[in-house]
Formats: sequence, structure tokens, C-alpha cells
Amino acid sequence: MRRLAVLLLALVLVSPTPALAADGPMAMIFSPTAEASAPLNEPLLVIGGAVNGESGGITEVDFSTDNGTNWTSVDAHGERWSVLLFPSVPGPLTILARAHTASTTGPVTAWRTIHVGGTTVPALTHETSLMLHDTYSPTVNDPDEQAVELGLRTQVDRPGSITAVIIKRGNYTGPVTARIWSDGTLLAEQEAPGAAHSQRITFSTPVPVVAGTEYVVSYVTPSGGYKATENYFVGNLVQTPFKIPVNAGVYSYDGSFPTDSWYASNYGIEPVFRP
Repeated sequence: MRRLAVLLLALVLVSPTPALAADGPMAMIFSPTAEASAPLNEPLLVIGGAVNGESGGITEVDFSTDNGTNWTSVDAHGERWSVLLFPSVPGPLTILARAHTASTTGPVTAWRTIHVGGTTVPALTHETSLMLHDTYSPTVNDPDEQAVELGLRTQVDRPGSITAVIIKRGNYTGPVTARIWSDGTLLAEQEAPGAAHSQRITFSTPVPVVAGTEYVVSYVTPSGGYKATENYFVGNLVQTPFKIPVNAGVYSYDGSFPTDSWYASNYGIEPVFRP
């Protein structure tokens, strides 16, 4: 019995002690997308994320626009970060990003080159959706219970068609009607059944769109209950093929073409484009 106890003690002494997970913070850039063109001398919204495996503990993210010579820190809120840039020099602009924990500055793990003031049209061979990633601004279920039409102003950088719209549902989960407008003219509408969370509404006939024309993609909720994120569209959002302007979120309470805006709100409307 004693010999067994000694053997067990020896096994305990020689067993390796589990190492604490080392920090390896990584930054990401979600928007703008690679090689897209951004307006000159206008605010550009940059949205990203950061992770540190199971350890977590992301505190902030640094970004650089001069190849790492100078860095600017922004807070990471729930592993999400965003910043407004004001590109004033035409030509290619590369954004670098790295993440921090309390004890570690990670390496550069994200970079994104865009073209300021350019007309670059990156290759696109498949259907794609706008992605409205989270920023530091909180998303809430708006308590409004009135019938309202909520919309998103957008342009595209090439001819194609809008085939569908994805909406982020709030407390109201009943039927809605999706619409596409151009300069106040209704181009298409599609009724959709109730749903919770995220819902894709596909138009029965794809809606042709052309480069340089502004469209409004919207949906009508008869009883409010929608999601909203204020202070979101404070800069241009550039994701191939979409170009989303400042104050892109619009609404209307009287059934007319939605043009009103409220604190640069995002209503969770993501058009789907097919080239």
C-alpha cells in the first residue's frame, strides 16, 4: 500500500503543470472591403473586430494609415471597434490594424487597401449581401408601435440587380412588405410572412440597378417593433458593390417615399446584389 502511495506521489510530481494560455490578440477589418473606391474628403467608416482566443481580454485596437509609422488607438467594445477616417489624398490607402490586451500588443493581423477618389470596380462573380457589422453604438428594439416604412439609401458600383433584402427583426415579428425605390418611384415590392431575428425577403423578379443612381431599399412594418442603431451611418460605408452614404437610414410614417433621418440610424436593412 505504501509503495502505491509513493508511486502516485511521483506521478503527481512529474506531471506537467498546465500552462496558462498565452495572449495572441488578433485584429480584423470588416469594412471597407478590399480594393473598393472611397470618396475623397468625406468621412469613411471603418469597422472591425478583435479576438484573443479563449483568453479574451481585448482592450483596444491600433490602426495606422502610414504603413505603421504612426498608430492611433481606439477602444474595443465587446471585441468590436470602429473609427471615422477623413481621406484627403487621392490614390491607394492601406489601413493596418493590431489588437491589445492588458499585457500584450499583438502583431499586425489586418490590412486593407482601398482607392481614395478612384473608380476601381473590384471583380465580383457571385451574389453578395451588404453586411452591417456591429459598432460601439448599441442596437435596441425600438418601442415605437406605429406603422412605419424603414429604408436604406444605397448606390452600386456596377450594373446588376437587387434580388433580395435581409432585415433584422425587432419585437414585431408579423408580416412585412419589402420595397425598392428610385428617386421617389416605387420599382418593386414583395410581401413577406412573419419571422423572428433575421429574415431574407426575395423579390419575385430581380430589380435591375445601374451604377451611380441612388436607390432606397426598405420595408414596411404595420406595428413598429423594429431594430435601430443610432449614430451608425456617420461616415460612408464602402463594401463592394455597395456605396452607403452618411445618414443612409431613412423612414416615413405616411406611406410615402422614405426620406426622413434620425441620428444617422441603422435599421438593419441589407440589400442583396447579383452582378
